[in-house]
Amino acid sequence: MKARARAGWMAGGLFLAALVASIAGILVAQSVTYSGVTFPIGDRAFADRVVDYVSASCVRDAFDDPEEILGPPDASTDGCQGCGGCDAHALSLGFRLGDIDVRGHVVVEFVDNALVDGSGADLFVYITNGKPALVEISTDGFSYVSLGTTVGYPGAIDIGQFPTAGAEYHFVRLSDVPADEDHSACPGPSIDAVGAKGPEEAIAIGSASGGLEVTPVGQLALALEGGSAEGLLIVLDHSSSMAESVGGEVKIVVAKEVIIDLLGDLPTGAKVGLRDFAGCGMTHLLVPIEPLNVPLFTAQVNALTTHGATPIAETLEAVPTDFAPIAGQKLVLLITDGMETCGGDPVQVARDLLADGYDLRINVVGFDVGRNSEARDQLMQIAQATGGAFLEASNREELRQALSLSAPFSYSVYDASGALVYSGRLGEATGPQLPVGTYRVVINSSPAITLDNVVVSEQRTTVVTVEQQNGGLHADIGG
Repeated sequence: MKARARAGWMAGGLFLAALVASIAGILVAQSVTYSGVTFPIGDRAFADRVVDYVSASCVRDAFDDPEEILGPPDASTDGCQGCGGCDAHALSLGFRLGDIDVRGHVVVEFVDNALVDGSGADLFVYITNGKPALVEISTDGFSYVSLGTTVGYPGAIDIGQFPTAGAEYHFVRLSDVPADEDHSACPGPSIDAVGAKGPEEAIAIGSASGGLEVTPVGQLALALEGGSAEGLLIVLDHSSSMAESVGGEVKIVVAKEVIIDLLGDLPTGAKVGLRDFAGCGMTHLLVPIEPLNVPLFTAQVNALTTHGATPIAETLEAVPTDFAPIAGQKLVLLITDGMETCGGDPVQVARDLLADGYDLRINVVGFDVGRNSEARDQLMQIAQATGGAFLEASNREELRQALSLSAPFSYSVYDASGALVYSGRLGEATGPQLPVGTYRVVINSSPAITLDNVVVSEQRTTVVTVEQQNGGLHADIGG
């Protein structure tokens, strides 16, 4: 039995290929029909991108590729040997035998289309094996409206009774509806495709289009590279010096509140753990690295009190054990206001971890270390030893921005009418293709950065760069 989470899944290459193919095929939009449902805007009606995916327990690898849910239906509905109606061109969302098993879900996005209320059914979920899926929709990828369950090839849903009038939904979340003792090869709903008829006035993207990329640079780029890590371990210093004040506030109080506040920014299903250190020989794994349990995480953070010295080396030596259940890339986010004070060599420990073959990176946030050049240098070397980023913070807002880098910032693109046309995350492989025009780009950091008059020109890519400057974030518009 397995339980794998791929939080913040970004199918960048496939999305680009699908988008290029859709542009080539819809210079003049032609309707298509799949299983009795006609889509006036052709294959453009189907989901373009996987935004988030959590693999359920007990799903075989053949049915565990979320990219198979993208584009038009292409699975067999006649069943296949040993699969009970499942097809390798579809995604199975698995099952649960009990509370210890993981419930699968996937979030897909319509990039060049939108789910809106029209006449009759609006949303179509192609399920190959006759098992129900829970369906939720969202305008922004954060707040969802439940539409209940659906089943069929396709399961058809009229969203008219659910949305706000005139709302455009770009995100659909599909989840398993648990059924005990389901031992089939593809348990749970087997999803082939997700389609939306779209606005009646939809205009196909033609040759008069250009690209837009929002790109992190410098230390920000290094920090964001960890967004695809299979597991994140937050390591928090609560030694005696964290009882001191910075900007009129107690450092440990600021750190606790900022960490708890930012838990909601982590991708759904992210595997996140918490380790503390305070006093020589005093370091503990407080929360194991597993799908985020916000109440548990919050309780453990709030219970910390300040005392003791700063055993950074000993703390890093414990990291491999913490990550033992994690197979892929690992990210450590170390938050401290000082240097090693228990006689260890944390820089050498970091180097040894890489030399021993551990696939991990350490991002270090130095909280109020600007006046301690020795501590600053040591923390910077720890980050550099693993290819990580060193970020500084001297107050609450700077700490908030630094810690946000553990979960890449999202950004939103609005057209001249104020309509949302794209949502993405910094550090993803590619951005959208958009009709020529002027757009507003909002980078959802804290505080948010808004760029008006971002011009997309024909057959060119407009690049927005984001970097850390003077303790904050700064964005520039390039060509």
